[in-house]
Amino acid sequence: MRLAVLSLSVLIACGGAQPAPTAAPPRVLVNVDADGVGLGGNDPLGYVLDQAAVAGDAAQASAFGGATYHFASAEHKATFDADRARYAPQFGGYCAFAASQNRLSPSDPEVFVIHGGQLLMFTNQDFLDQFNKDPAGNKQKADANWPGLVAKHGKPAS
Repeated sequence: MRLAVLSLSVLIACGGAQPAPTAAPPRVLVNVDADGVGLGGNDPLGYVLDQAAVAGDAAQASAFGGATYHFASAEHKATFDADRARYAPQFGGYCAFAASQNRLSPSDPEVFVIHGGQLLMFTNQDFLDQFNKDPAGNKQKADANWPGLVAKHGKPAS
């Protein structure tokens, strides 16, 4: 019996009896209201197609990336559903300028820009103006910072 205990002790000391590490579940970080709705209920396609914050209708809704988005029409919903990543706001709908500074700030659904075909949201007009002083550089910084912000502040994906 002593040999069996010693063998088990050696096995544990060598890491042989330890459970295999499991990968952490993916995390999401998205700016939503108490009901899980993103963009203040505005239609994501309104920003892209109409260059305006267009109110969505809760009857026309789709979920993506931890948020529910409302659409002004069934056609907008169908377009979104066909390519969700293309039309969803970048940085989970948080302020793109704040992300470029490696921090989080909620966004105002009325303050946005389409940059490189992507919807970027901003906390206020001043942050948009600061972002626009170097849009390519600020976008690159935000892209680089975003994974760390998600790791730090995100919640497990459900």
